[in-house]
Amino acid sequence: MSSTEREHASWDALVKIPADVEKPDTLLGQLTARQTAWLAGTVGVLWLGWHALRSLVPALVYLVGSALVLAVVAAVVLTRRDGVPLERWLADAVRHRHAPKRLLATPPGGRPAVLPSGVGGLELPADGIAEDGTLLLDDGGCAAVCEATTVNLSLRTPVEQQALVAGFGSWLNALTGPVQILVRSHRLDLTPLIGQLEQQAAELPHPLLEDAAWAHAEYLARLAGQWELRSRQILVIHREPASDQADVLRVQRRAQESTRLLAAADVRTRLLDRPGLWRVLAQACDPNQPPSASLAVPGQPVTALQAAGEPR
Repeated sequence: MSSTEREHASWDALVKIPADVEKPDTLLGQLTARQTAWLAGTVGVLWLGWHALRSLVPALVYLVGSALVLAVVAAVVLTRRDGVPLERWLADAVRHRHAPKRLLATPPGGRPAVLPSGVGGLELPADGIAEDGTLLLDDGGCAAVCEATTVNLSLRTPVEQQALVAGFGSWLNALTGPVQILVRSHRLDLTPLIGQLEQQAAELPHPLLEDAAWAHAEYLARLAGQWELRSRQILVIHREPASDQADVLRVQRRAQESTRLLAAADVRTRLLDRPGLWRVLAQACDPNQPPSASLAVPGQPVTALQAAGEPR
């Protein structure tokens, strides 16, 4: 093995993260404490049921029924759905089934006096957005939200991967306060891009360029009609425990420092202003709707441009 291959092998072993890093501790064999409690409780209930019904139910019938019950419980306890234990997934599904699907914003710790049928109260964790884009939280703190780009490590050489990971590690080591990395997906609306292509196609200097623009617009329209397109968004959120002027300046300075340090990892971040942060919050409340580029910000008047030839 050459020196370069040994260097790459040592680097791969250094950055490798085990798949079971968040695996819970086992208590009995490969069973966790939660799984052991469920199975032991089921066996105990079946044993007590046998002592209560042994004079009424034949032993073979009770044994078959107990085996079916134990098999169902074991399947529920040992199976995972979307990375979540199945019994917890089923419990959340039942709660979601009976929970109201329409929510009204309520003040922290309070509820409106009268709620219509099928409507529940929603306590939002944010109180407002400052003029500089700082998010004011209901617990008295503040947060600065940055939108970040992604990096494809698989397209880089091992040396480039090492440099990028080292840059990301430098950012982690330089953190002086709590930070959250949020990865979310939302619907991708190609209508504005298609409209822009169609509008600019006639202004292109060559007919072949115009034909290519129209062909690309038709391809995008066909793609949007056949598939439900989604886009990924990554947010880097810095928080401070208070929202006075010193904490607001501190959280803004931390966000700017992250922008500088993450650039070494080829990650470009952009501190969201007030309209951009309001769009992110609106998308989080209604993720099934595509993001709007002209969403009105609370507290600002809504105006409309006058069309040509229309009377005032």
